[in-house]
Amino acid sequence: MQKLTKTILFLLLISNMYGQEYFEGQIEYKIEYEPINPNIPRGYLSTELGDSFTAFVQEDRYTMIYNGKGELGWMKIIVRLDEGYSYTEYEKKDTITKAKFGLEKDKLLEFSRNPDDKKIVMDELCESITINYQPSNPKAFFKTFRGKYYFNPKYKLNSKLYENYTNGFWNLFVKESNSISIRNETEFYPFFKATQEAISIDEKKIPSKIFEPNNSKVIFEKK
Repeated sequence: MQKLTKTILFLLLISNMYGQEYFEGQIEYKIEYEPINPNIPRGYLSTELGDSFTAFVQEDRYTMIYNGKGELGWMKIIVRLDEGYSYTEYEKKDTITKAKFGLEKDKLLEFSRNPDDKKIVMDELCESITINYQPSNPKAFFKTFRGKYYFNPKYKLNSKLYENYTNGFWNLFVKESNSISIRNETEFYPFFKATQEAISIDEKKIPSKIFEPNNSKVIFEKK
């Protein structure tokens, strides 16, 4: 009887451990653009912003590297949920911008889960969430932002760690989905639309150095 009890406790422990695991790995996304303003060439957006990006994810942090080939080169964004800061680096700039989460108090226009709006991404049917908002910063380059994000629950995120990550109301998305977005349909009105879709997902250990800012550049904190 005692041996049976130990076996049951062991199985429950293992089940609990696996039930709490969160996605760690590398995701490759392709990006397609559609100009709204006729004065913006489609090729310009692909060159300056990149036609693809790579995301590296751990439970309490992630990094995105956009393969821009324009004036500033590639762009790297590090989001440190454990610190409450993000870091933005451009290949051809010798400084890095450090910004605390929640500096901008944008106006939420719509947040909704769309159980009937699904698309196939990576051969699986994914549900979507809509987020529309207006930027509070009068210097923002767009007037309104409209986004629809498709997710697969098997790429799980720890929503508690995203509670303070209010940028773009991403805390609400993760609270509702508990997942990574693997297809993003966004509109920066009145300039352009962009669609980012995952083309490969590799679950694996990611080296910690990917989530550290370049120590050869000066870091300026945004106030």
